[in-house]
Formats: sequence, structure tokens, C-alpha cells
Amino acid sequence: MQMLSNLGKTTATLGALVLAAGHVVTGVLAADLSTDPVAAPPPPVNERIDRTWEFLVAPYFVGANITGTSRIGRLPSSDLDIGTSDILENLRFGAMMRADVLYRQKFGLMLDVAYMNLGTATDTPLTGGRVRVGGSQLILETMLFYRAYKTTQSSIDIYAGGRYWDISLDLDATGTIAGNFDINRGDNWLDPVIGVRAFHMFNDKWSVSGRGDVGGFGAGSDFSWNAQAGVGYHFNKTWSAHLQYKALSVDYDNNKSGTARFAYDTITHGPLIGIAARF
Repeated sequence: MQMLSNLGKTTATLGALVLAAGHVVTGVLAADLSTDPVAAPPPPVNERIDRTWEFLVAPYFVGANITGTSRIGRLPSSDLDIGTSDILENLRFGAMMRADVLYRQKFGLMLDVAYMNLGTATDTPLTGGRVRVGGSQLILETMLFYRAYKTTQSSIDIYAGGRYWDISLDLDATGTIAGNFDINRGDNWLDPVIGVRAFHMFNDKWSVSGRGDVGGFGAGSDFSWNAQAGVGYHFNKTWSAHLQYKALSVDYDNNKSGTARFAYDTITHGPLIGIAARF
């Protein structure tokens, strides 16, 4: 009986010690949770966290279709209807890339470059000669933007800057009935641009974005506009994939005479697919 009495006292003592230790540990944890931010619940995977600098790099591809009219030199105006398959079949080189720099979630710089070089060749059976036709198009955008509205899920930017165009067409012939010749025609110009873009995150995975601007105003082209919108899928806080539809229109005429004349009134449009890295 004495042993049972001692065992009971020992058990009660151990129980009291465990309860006391539990109260001490609970108090320590409560103090830590109230003062240590590391112990706070982590934010959602894609919640935007304010930081001094934020960067975005996004290579992309546009399945472009070009429709409109063009005039070169003394030749009459001709219709253009170039499909994505025509461009891919005659593509020599192409590159498309967008990059953003954002400072303190307020001010930023946006760069966009799209370049393609096309070419084809055919033989002239009668003379054994060869005719090569090629062309290139460079569109380079540089915009400054101001983040006019921002929440953890949405943002609206107002931007202004310039869109530079450089279009070149080449015709090279050797051993033809007309002899050998090399003709290069084209032009380049800079359009002032103003526009707005918006972004909204539905959840941790899906987002929607859009952009629209106008430019030219007679300073470069007579008028130019751009519109694009689509959805994004976010793998994590760094990587995402985007699918949009983009349309870019320009109406340009250098109003020169003779062989120097160049006019380009087109809409380049098609689906855009890209991968973006944000860091």
C-alpha cells in the first residue's frame, strides 16, 4: 500500500510538472508568435510583394498575318495578304522579346522588340539566272509608364514613349534577261505613342491582361494603333505562360516622289504566345 501511495504521488508530481512545462512553452510560443514575423502565415504563391525593383523578361512569338497595301517607288499600290504559313515558310530569322523594369511599384520602363527577316529565291529557266526577293521588319518600342492603380491582385499603368519602325525590301537578280541588278527600298520612322495597360490576378494560377495605345499623329506615320489582350497561367511566383491576340496597325507615307516613294498601310495581327520570368 505504501508503494502504491508513493507511485500515486510520483505520478501526480510528474503530471503537475508536465502541465507547468506546457504552460511555460505555450507562453513562450505566444510571445514568439506575437513578435516574430517569420512565424506569420506565408503569403499566397503569386501575391505581389512590394519591393524596390522588379524585373520581367518575356520572349514571345506572334503568328502574324499582314494585310493592307504597300507602294514602292514608281510602282502602283499593291495589296498585301501575307499569312502565318507564308511567313514561316520564308522566315530566315526572327526574334521577339519584351522586358519591364518597375521601381517601387510606381514608375517603370517597358521595352519591346520584334524582328523578322524573310526571303525566297527562284531560278529563271531561260537564262539560268536567279532572282532573290527579301524583306525585313523591325519594330522597337520604348515606353515609360506610371502605375496609376495597384492592389495585391490588379494594376493599371499609363504609358508614353516611341515606336520605331524599320522596313526594308530587297530585289536581287543575276543572269536574267534584264541583266543583273540589286534594288533596295524601304524606310524608317518613329511614332510617338500613348496608351494604357491593365492586369488582374483571378487566383494563384490564372490572370488576364490587356493593352491599347495610339500613336503617329503625323509626326512619323499618319496614325498607328495597337490592341492586345489575353490570359496567363502562373506556374509559381516567377514563371508564367501567356496567350493573347494582338493587332498592330500603321498608316505611313513618306510623300516622296519617284523611286524614293514608300507607303505602308497595314494591320499585323495574330495569336501571341509567350513565357515570362518575373524577379
